[in-house]
Amino acid sequence: MFKERVKTSVIVLLLINLIFMTCRLWFSDGLWQENLLEMAMNLPVLRDMRGDSYSIPRERLSEPQKILINDGALWIAYYNTDAVFAPIMARTRQILEGFLRGETEERREITIEEWQRALGSVSIYVEYPITYTIDTLCAAMGIDSSDAPHDVSELCDFVIVPSDGDSEVYMILRDAAEDRAFIYRYAADSYNLSREDLSIYTENNSGYYEPAFSTGVEPEGVELDAMVLFSDSRPELSVLIPNSPLGSQENRLSVTEAFINNINTAGSRDNSDGVITYVENYSEIRIYPDGLFEYKAVSDDKGIEIADRYASDYEIVNAAIRFTENLWDRVSHEPLSMLVTSDLTGSESRRMRITMDYYFDGRPVAVSLPASGRAEQLNHGLEIDIEDGRIVSYRQLFRQYEPRSGERLGAEFVGALDYFVNNFSYRSGTVIDDIYIGYIDRGGAGVMSACWLARIKGDDVTYAYETRGEDAT
Repeated sequence: MFKERVKTSVIVLLLINLIFMTCRLWFSDGLWQENLLEMAMNLPVLRDMRGDSYSIPRERLSEPQKILINDGALWIAYYNTDAVFAPIMARTRQILEGFLRGETEERREITIEEWQRALGSVSIYVEYPITYTIDTLCAAMGIDSSDAPHDVSELCDFVIVPSDGDSEVYMILRDAAEDRAFIYRYAADSYNLSREDLSIYTENNSGYYEPAFSTGVEPEGVELDAMVLFSDSRPELSVLIPNSPLGSQENRLSVTEAFINNINTAGSRDNSDGVITYVENYSEIRIYPDGLFEYKAVSDDKGIEIADRYASDYEIVNAAIRFTENLWDRVSHEPLSMLVTSDLTGSESRRMRITMDYYFDGRPVAVSLPASGRAEQLNHGLEIDIEDGRIVSYRQLFRQYEPRSGERLGAEFVGALDYFVNNFSYRSGTVIDDIYIGYIDRGGAGVMSACWLARIKGDDVTYAYETRGEDAT
């Protein structure tokens, strides 16, 4: 055993040394070198050897969801699951960090039409999965917010316009809460990002991508967000088989003990519908046959304390993530594959709702459980209500997903768009925020095929267009 451990250590050291030497030989630019090293050191085997804890929800809290590159001739989309996403993200992140540190030279307000014209030229569009305040984004990226511009109240995307010859790099921010945008200019030579660089990311790519504002499509009865992305993508994706870790009595008891001081003194009962209920002085817990776990405190001051009552939104989110991951560790040896999906925009109220959703192989798994019996509707894999740093409500559909043979996506974007437009045209003022590929989990035991999902502005429900695809060969 000792000899095997020595061999493993030697192999790992040689691998690390090879990575360092390769980076030095291939790249003289410090940013790219740092990029590759960071990617290499985050490989699972090296991460495990370092012994550092790794949290998927925390590490990806400040990570963009999508980057859209326009080289002047075509758009190409990269998602955070694509292999080349990391180096592109590193370049844009460096420029964003400079903005948050107050390094821009000047700024002026522009119209949304000007913002769209900038997107139609050579540019990089960066989109986040949630909306932040500037202060919260700074906290998530580890940057002091004291020098950050606070012109926009909420941020969920931005545009970078690269330099043209000797010109400067620009950043354009759209206010997610108001119909306005701001353009910022960096000092000359602050960042090495030329228009020619963008062609590197688009020259060997194919496929059709175009944001809604550029297509001229105006469906009757509904409105499309300007950045709904049209595409001809029909990838081959795994079929998923869902199962619940709470099918085991040992796991059910282990999770329950995280919420109840003494499970032996708590009253319990098994109902005719298969729901297991625990009741103690300050809380009630219900565990449903499909793996839905519900905890509710009898009052806001009797919840489970996870953070100081005056903690910031960012501190509370991190405390909630730690609590959720510790709970998951009780039932699974695999890391918790969830991402935070609730906006971090602050509130006058002391109550905060945090939602997280499952991901499988980089694709979102939306949860949609309708209200039934005593259970209220569940629109996310996890919903946590926190009051003054205390969890007062915790609802999670405990799920693991096993892949089966893959199949090609059953429908093209246009078919999904027609479906959603027809289904929502009767609702006055409907705005479709996004249409994207993922899975939908309705709590059943049957297999799940990839499908088109849609989000509607002001609606917490995820909608699905489900058609069975062709088996991959």
